Amino acid sequence: MRHPKERSGGLSRRDFLARAAGTGLAMSGAGGLLAACSSSTEVAAPTGTTGEPLGPGGLPLARPDKRVTLPLWEDPIASGLEPETGGTFTVFNYPDYLYKKLLNDFGKKYGVKVQYTAFDNINSGVRRLASGGVEVDVTNMTPDLLDLVVAGKLIKPLNLDYIPNLQKNVWPELVSPFYDVDSHYTVPYTTYATGIAWRNDKVTEDIASMSQPWDIFWQAEAYKGKVALLSENRETIGSALLRKGHTDINTEDPKLVNQAVADLKELYSICNIKVGDVQYQAVPEGSSWLNQAWSGDMIAGYIYYLPKGTPGSVLSYWKAEKGKVPIQNDCFCVAATTKKPVLSHLFLNYLLDNGVAYSNFVDFNGYQPPLNEIEPESLVKDGVVPENLANSVLTNDDFGPDSLQYMTLTAKGQQLWEDGYSDFLAGGSS
Repeated sequence: MRHPKERSGGLSRRDFLARAAGTGLAMSGAGGLLAACSSSTEVAAPTGTTGEPLGPGGLPLARPDKRVTLPLWEDPIASGLEPETGGTFTVFNYPDYLYKKLLNDFGKKYGVKVQYTAFDNINSGVRRLASGGVEVDVTNMTPDLLDLVVAGKLIKPLNLDYIPNLQKNVWPELVSPFYDVDSHYTVPYTTYATGIAWRNDKVTEDIASMSQPWDIFWQAEAYKGKVALLSENRETIGSALLRKGHTDINTEDPKLVNQAVADLKELYSICNIKVGDVQYQAVPEGSSWLNQAWSGDMIAGYIYYLPKGTPGSVLSYWKAEKGKVPIQNDCFCVAATTKKPVLSHLFLNYLLDNGVAYSNFVDFNGYQPPLNEIEPESLVKDGVVPENLANSVLTNDDFGPDSLQYMTLTAKGQQLWEDGYSDFLAGGSS
């Protein structure tokens, strides 16, 4: 069965997400974006008035332990307005990342035709928004790009009166997240962590019991040709940093990043390391035995890709404890181009409905929404997730100020990571 996140071109939504975050919106910083925007926003200096570093869009760098309130570039819409009806309502998103049935249900409820417009990756999506090449109502977004899209006036401030499900259903840590205090622009959509997936009928080591599980990639001689890392500069370099105990995964220290890259290059001779983002398929099917992976990958693999007759017990997943495991989430926003701002708010609320979000997760995309009612125990009890993969499910407790999250870098730091990743990839052909 073909997984819903897969495209005919062979690139999954996971590939798009990883590569988008990895390229860091390669537009010469905010200048390329803001020049394309029909706004008068000025590109800020690289540091703020107190000397703190700023992102490419000129806003403070949000971190789990440094909360940032994004400035409002216009007032939110008024409360108590009736939703717009008729015509087309356009959702801008990764390919096949939202259950079509749920979109049709929303359209029927509000008397609109829901159109799904896909972007190849979040970078190209933001470019299209900035250039005026698309006029959409709501859009997916990643927290690391909020610096740019808010500075570029590409998304609208929210009136949370229209989105009661945010307070009602969502994990407390993401009701007012560190990257968007008071949810001025975003609501959360899906969550995931980064760890290691493997076929335990092929890999003999008990990876979860190792003193440093990330070491397994440097001890994988026996699995040569069957080992892969994610094809994404932040995740890939980050794994080498974490292996050495460096938990600042947003570091801009050239010594640390360059050493991590040198360590990664050792993997070519050790295990003929590969890079890619098909681990959700490759591990269950056995073409990869050991793979860096996101937490939802083995759940999706168990549902869609495990060969008939192969028990789910052959799949294993490990992620580090809180404070040592990278976690992320996707968001949804109201696009500045919307002609249906009230309905757009109601759509964000719809995505946070317990039944809608659960169906989108279990029946379609395999990525977990941050809902209070979803617990590892209930997913196992209901047969959605096998007991051996229960650790793939996240909870509110995985987030917070001591969590690790890949976030916006300065333009200089962004270039450091991109250059390092290119150096790593070049090591495979030298």
